[in-house]
Amino acid sequence: MEYAEYKIMFEAEDSHWWYKGLRGVLFALLRLKRANSRSLKFLDAGCGTGGNLAALQKAGFDCEGFDFSPVAVEFCRARGLESVSLGSILHIPYPERTFDIVISCDVLNDAGTADEERALAEVFRVLKPGGRLFLNLPAFSFLRGEHDRATDVARRYTSREIRRKLIRAGFLPVRVSYWNMFLFPAVLFVRVLRHGRGGKSEPRSDIAVPPAPVNRLLTLMMRLERSLIGNFDLPIGSSLAVVAKRPEESK
Repeated sequence: MEYAEYKIMFEAEDSHWWYKGLRGVLFALLRLKRANSRSLKFLDAGCGTGGNLAALQKAGFDCEGFDFSPVAVEFCRARGLESVSLGSILHIPYPERTFDIVISCDVLNDAGTADEERALAEVFRVLKPGGRLFLNLPAFSFLRGEHDRATDVARRYTSREIRRKLIRAGFLPVRVSYWNMFLFPAVLFVRVLRHGRGGKSEPRSDIAVPPAPVNRLLTLMMRLERSLIGNFDLPIGSSLAVVAKRPEESK
């Protein structure tokens, strides 16, 4: 991604309804309110400008992160995050069996992640037996648009497809749910409208904080989705959230 896109992300992550929704889904699917989860060691694989990492640290969790982009790491430093380093999900810079939970949001789909199998194998390697992986991914190839070009999104996924890839990598899928369900019709409409223009405009991301009343309304909608996704998988949405487990070793 270009510097300008990282800057947009950095400025939006704390307040934008979508990022708040993502963190809500993350906490709901991993059930991070449990008191005994405070001792868990987290890795944010491809932490971007650090919004999710900061939220986890604020909640009291032991977290480390890395990103392939020096620009992203600079923005993490500006956020006050010290436990962030340069690294690639294709060559995770940690020993095997180090982490209880690895989160990776919108990284597996990135144009820079040329080898999905290698990326999943690396995550599997650094997870402890019984450890969990949280993925957030863009959903449905028919939703490709200017945002994807601006943010280097190379792939979009269906629930069936990501289940198959995880099983092949040795993981046990635990939860696979779409989200951003309520706004899915609007997202689809906008993407189809832009496709109708021929895709000749300059690529730009969809991440811009809307006016405060709109942002509050959309944030409330995301809170409702969080309450739903905490209990069952959602059937549709523009994003896909996944929890998978590295199997326990047989004794």
